[in-house]
Amino acid sequence: MKKIARVSLANLWVIGITALALACNGKPTLAEVEAEELARNVAFDSLFYGLHFGMTMQDFYDHSYDMNQEGIFFQNNMNVEVIIHYDEDFSSPVDFVFFPDTSYPTIQKVDGYMMFRQWAPFTKEYPASKLQEELKEKMEEWYGGREFIKIEHPKGHWPYAYAKVDGNRKIVLYRSFDDQKVEVVFENLNAKHKE
Repeated sequence: MKKIARVSLANLWVIGITALALACNGKPTLAEVEAEELARNVAFDSLFYGLHFGMTMQDFYDHSYDMNQEGIFFQNNMNVEVIIHYDEDFSSPVDFVFFPDTSYPTIQKVDGYMMFRQWAPFTKEYPASKLQEELKEKMEEWYGGREFIKIEHPKGHWPYAYAKVDGNRKIVLYRSFDDQKVEVVFENLNAKHKE
């Protein structure tokens, strides 16, 4: 009887330690992080270079014009997107091409992408996989708050993507199918939950 009790206690101890280890390693899902951050009821509306959630499109155009005059924002060849050049923030120069989602009357979502300026299909030196890791670290430095967590790739092209949620502001980073660009999405979760 003592032998059975000893084995049972040992088994319980192993089961308890395993359960504790699994609980400690259990990382929250994106939905859990979003719910927790929204429950804090704090607003993080700033995006980058003076852009913010709630800005009207006219204010966006006016601000972009001012940033262009200062040599910070540039337009692409067809004048339908904004480009920011990062010459020194990453291991090689990077361009950020973006535009707000116009399905909202004010800025609630910004879609864009970043890529190494020297990327070419015949070189392996500047893949999006490398930039995604650099961008994750740089954005954690720029924005503070929570770290990025790994999530499923939104399009299923790669094993994972990254998401960061602080209050209402969600940032998602994921590689394009050809490993050329890192798609960057800023989204106001408050606007998403009002739909």
